[in-house]
Amino acid sequence: MAEIIPFQSVRPPKDKVHLVASRSYVTYKPKALHRKLKENPYSFIHIINPEFGKSEKSDPNSPERFQKVKERYEEFRQQAFLEQDHKPAFYLYKQVTPRRSFMGIICGVQVQEYLDGKIKIHEETITQRVEVFTEYLDTCDFNAEPVLLTYKEKGHINLPELAETYCINAAEYDFTTTDQIRHQVWVIDQKDDIEEIQRRFAKVKNLYIADGHHRMASSAKLGENRKSRNHWSPTDICNYALALLIPDSILEIESFHRLINLGAPLNEGELIEKLSVHFDVEKSEKSICPEKRFEFGMRLPSGWYSLKLKSSDISFKTVVGQLDPMLLTKHVLEPIFGILDQKTDPRIQFVPGIESPRKFEKKVDKGEVSALFTLHPVSTDELFAVADANEIMPPKSTYIEPKLRSGLTIMPLS
Repeated sequence: MAEIIPFQSVRPPKDKVHLVASRSYVTYKPKALHRKLKENPYSFIHIINPEFGKSEKSDPNSPERFQKVKERYEEFRQQAFLEQDHKPAFYLYKQVTPRRSFMGIICGVQVQEYLDGKIKIHEETITQRVEVFTEYLDTCDFNAEPVLLTYKEKGHINLPELAETYCINAAEYDFTTTDQIRHQVWVIDQKDDIEEIQRRFAKVKNLYIADGHHRMASSAKLGENRKSRNHWSPTDICNYALALLIPDSILEIESFHRLINLGAPLNEGELIEKLSVHFDVEKSEKSICPEKRFEFGMRLPSGWYSLKLKSSDISFKTVVGQLDPMLLTKHVLEPIFGILDQKTDPRIQFVPGIESPRKFEKKVDKGEVSALFTLHPVSTDELFAVADANEIMPPKSTYIEPKLRSGLTIMPLS
């Protein structure tokens, strides 16, 4: 049973939503971030970077910085750049990109279901990151970063059919951003509609984290911390995490490709000889984005190669052992390059699969990168299987869309 709740969102007024809502600040390069902050006083990024333009600044991730974030958030509310809804609501969100469209429900999900294992994971979290973000949530007292959750639809929730009821009306928000993505939001605040959506989701056995494991863990930790204090109630909003729920039929998973920089010239002949132990290696005249499992593309200074894993080297003992990122790790990254910790080793970089490999060919040709490996995307069925088996994927196994704008719907935490 998936317990979801409506909430009274703090969000931009219609005339400013396109100015307030922003990409996550970590996606901006320094110059672009500076330009955004300088040119747009309404941007939500001003809340996350509250000391822009000031000579003296607090330390990143410090209590002082978090307090300033909270103060800047309150200023946005006082200036009516952000306003709170009068009624609890679900928010139907639609995103249309040049490639496809997505639709989901923005809501609160019960963190106890995460602690009980009903909201399933496929990635490990780093304790320090969870602690820092928990402190951030506790101090700032709002959550503007939804966890992306998916679920096995199985006919319980026909989201397009459900959405038809609301999409016949004009959207509360309807704007297009400079990356050519259209964003639409409908507010669902009628009691009967809310209860119907809750009844449908109550039939869903499990939710699965698609993106946002640290955000989910931090929300759960916040609930536990506040539970240990006085004046706590199980119905308090801090016991819920902000989430966007997307059915598996709509979710899109892309791969992360691997860039390897050894810092020294690569002996291609020796590399291909080592690879031939586990792969059928063939030269290719064109770039390769694998269309099947157990196949990889490799770009070296001499050109592209197709790597097809020999069937005898595919392990079916575990679910994770069958995933292409794990197979590349087991047969290439660890034994050949000595990359044992992909989270910290500076010799490996990860490239979202939505970016064309051709973009990185010049880096290989110039010697800035030793090799590029392209992977076939992990499927939603594989994601579910890993989570159901309580296994953990290798780092950067999935690049998942959609990506929601920050500051579009904010959940107050008290």
